[in-house]
Amino acid sequence: MAGSLRSSLPLLSVVLLSCCCGLSGAARPAPSGGGNGNNTSFVTAWCAGTEYPALCDATLSPYAAAVGASPTRLACAALNVTLDGARNATKAMKEMAADGHLAPAAAEAARDCVSMLGDAVGLLEQSVEAMEEAAAEEEGQPSRRMARFRVDSVLTWASAALTDGDVCMDGFKGQAAGRGGVRKAVRRHVVGLVHLGANALGIVNAMANQAPP
Repeated sequence: MAGSLRSSLPLLSVVLLSCCCGLSGAARPAPSGGGNGNNTSFVTAWCAGTEYPALCDATLSPYAAAVGASPTRLACAALNVTLDGARNATKAMKEMAADGHLAPAAAEAARDCVSMLGDAVGLLEQSVEAMEEAAAEEEGQPSRRMARFRVDSVLTWASAALTDGDVCMDGFKGQAAGRGGVRKAVRRHVVGLVHLGANALGIVNAMANQAPP
């Protein structure tokens, strides 16, 4: 994707935020209708340096109340939003692959894309789990070495997930696979995930440096 990798969750308490960040399967609380202005400004400041700041602000500002002024919780929110995007893209591509009306080359590319997006979902789930642990430790005093290890792991997994999304779209660049509007349809399903992933990476990387991007 162009440029470098510069590179949600209002709840009643930090404990509920951690549940939302986790992989327990519990229902995710819905965003609140409003939020603290200072917290929204915090989200906007961190989003300003991401690759797609308007998208970042739109997807993360609704969760400003639970994020507070915590870069770790903001990163957790961004990863959760990206995970949702990956699941939605995977579902859409599965439906496309099963449609039965694609040309052979497009059908093969669609199946490959489903596989890659499935990998991306798994990588993002690992990222969310690691960031959940970081968020749970934030009030305590985790070792600096362990905290760095978690962040480095998240950056590696999220970067790989982003690459999966890019490679998925690249599979439809050829005329045989991308003709008849197929390329545009795939881009419509997947590009949102790629943009969300780029923003999440930017926030996680900036969180590691403890300064707005």
